[in-house]
Amino acid sequence: MLSREERRNQILEAAGGQFMAYGFAGASMQGIAKAAGISRASLYTYFGNKMEVFHAVIKLLERFISQQAQRAVDELDPRAPFAARLIATFDTRQTAWLSVTKTQSPYTYELLQLRAESTARFEKTPFEELIVKMIEDATASGEFTPKAGAPPASVIASILVQSTSGIALFDGDGLSEQRQNLRLLIQSFLDGLTG
Repeated sequence: MLSREERRNQILEAAGGQFMAYGFAGASMQGIAKAAGISRASLYTYFGNKMEVFHAVIKLLERFISQQAQRAVDELDPRAPFAARLIATFDTRQTAWLSVTKTQSPYTYELLQLRAESTARFEKTPFEELIVKMIEDATASGEFTPKAGAPPASVIASILVQSTSGIALFDGDGLSEQRQNLRLLIQSFLDGLTG
């Protein structure tokens, strides 16, 4: 017998598959329940509607990406410069999102667009919270000293997250070019804030 949390994760995994297979509009609560091996009535004890399920799937994915990004930073030399740590977090995020966008689902871009629209309306993602903390810590230690009048860490993080998100969606470049573009964008942005 699965615990409630284990069942919830099973539902989210099944829902992710349904969204990738049928898109948001084509996925249904009935299909998600069937894929999860539960009744539709049981599904509604976990989630009130399809949008709630979608948000929960995205939050689970974002939490995983944030944990991977933190792990990437932890693996760096503790004396690594702030820019290198920041780039490592975004590179990890980019690689994770790239693996999602390269799946064979014709709905990937639709789902990423819906994710961007819905997360913009809600709280910061765990990844964005990680970036805010990194900026605040680097500022407190004196390693990152933005010019007078620079926006607060939360705004800097939000701008970085939003501006780097487009790189994963652009199909024209391979992974190495996307990583280079990511590094250039982040370094240029930091230089503009401190220069």
